[in-house]
Order: sequence, then structure tokens, then C-alpha cells
Amino acid sequence: MKKFIIASFAIVIFIITAGCSDSTSPNGNADVKIVGELSTPVVNAIQMIKGDNNNKIQANEVDSIKIVRIRILLSRLKLAIDSSDSATDNELKTGPFVYDINSTDDLVLLMSGNVPAGLYERIKLEFHRFNASEATQYTNDPIFKDFATTDRYSIIIEGITYMNGNPSIFEFKAQTTANLSLEFDPSLNLKEGTNTTISLQLDPNLFFKKWGSILDPNDPKNINDIENTIINTIKAVKK
Repeated sequence: MKKFIIASFAIVIFIITAGCSDSTSPNGNADVKIVGELSTPVVNAIQMIKGDNNNKIQANEVDSIKIVRIRILLSRLKLAIDSSDSATDNELKTGPFVYDINSTDDLVLLMSGNVPAGLYERIKLEFHRFNASEATQYTNDPIFKDFATTDRYSIIIEGITYMNGNPSIFEFKAQTTANLSLEFDPSLNLKEGTNTTISLQLDPNLFFKKWGSILDPNDPKNINDIENTIINTIKAVKK
């Protein structure tokens, strides 16, 4: 009888131990991929629209835009558990590195790795502009050389504008620097042993328009409007 009780107790302990070993541990890791994605390569034409600029009618500056390639120089990528405490941020990638996507890509891998399992509220990224010494360092680097000129751009967008059926190649460049904090809604629950893909999405229809009108990226007066809107239209989405 005693042997039976001891054996039964051992079985119960084994079951409890096995059950605990399969549960999610706060010290476990979750695998994460960060990708870049272009929502659409085309900025659609609108004939004419009434905007809120003193109630004037503003015509499109160009009929349409086709994006060929977008590059953004970044220096840091983080996942944040608690937005009020930067000490809880988990570094995913430190730079410099380039968000580089073109019209033929679906998803472009920016990084992959693992982070502690947990509930993440936001992803943080930094638009970077080389300082003078960095520019000298990367002058001949095939990935970074276009950002290492004397102008030290942080954003380079290549594409084609169309006006009355006539194409015109453009290269839009800006010197934007910014620290972005993109919130997940709802928060991202990264469980131990799971694989999660997060997409950083760009939509040219949002940043090449003002009051609904398509802006000409070749016109210097549009630089501030376009670069400021790029910052505000990046979205982080779980795939």
C-alpha cells in the first residue's frame, strides 16, 4: 500500500513538472522579423479637388507618380515594452542600415532576431543623417555612398512623374532626422517560441499629396511638405 501511495505521488509530481515545463516562461524568447513594405508604387491621379487652403480649388501638379525605389537611412530599431521607461526597450538593430524597397518587391527583410517574450506597445526607429566623419567613412561603400555625399541626405526616392502622358524621371532627396515611436494597437503579445513578422509600411499616396492634390517631387517648394509627411505616414503592422 505504501509503495502504491509513493508511486502515485511520484506520478502526480511528474505531471505537474511536465505541465510547468511546457508553459510560457517570462525569461523565454520570441522570434521577430521586421520587414519593409510599399503599400502601392503608384500615386493615383485626381482631376481636381477642393482643399482647405482658403477654399481654393487646387489642381494636380502632375497627373500621376510611379515609385521605382525608396531608401531611408536608419540608425536604430527597438521594440518597447513600456513606453514610459526606455530601459525596457529591446534593441533589434543598430545602424547605420538602409530601409530599401522598390516597386517590384513584396516584403523586404530589414532584420530578424529574438527578443524576450512579453507584451510590446510600440516600435521605435531613428531616421539618420551622417555626420561629417561618417560621410567620409562611407564615401565608397556601395550601400551607403549615396547618403555620404556633402549634402548627407537621409531619404532618397526615385521614380517617374507623368504629365499629359509625358514621363519625367525624378530623384527626391531630403535631410530629415527624426525619432519615431509607432504604437501597436492593440499591443503586440510576443509569446515564447512564436514567430512574428512586423511590417514597416510606406504609402506614397499619403506623402506625395497635399489637400488631395498630387505634388510634383521635382519642385523644390514641395520638399518640406513631402519629407514631413513621410515621417507621419509610416505604419507598423503585424503581418
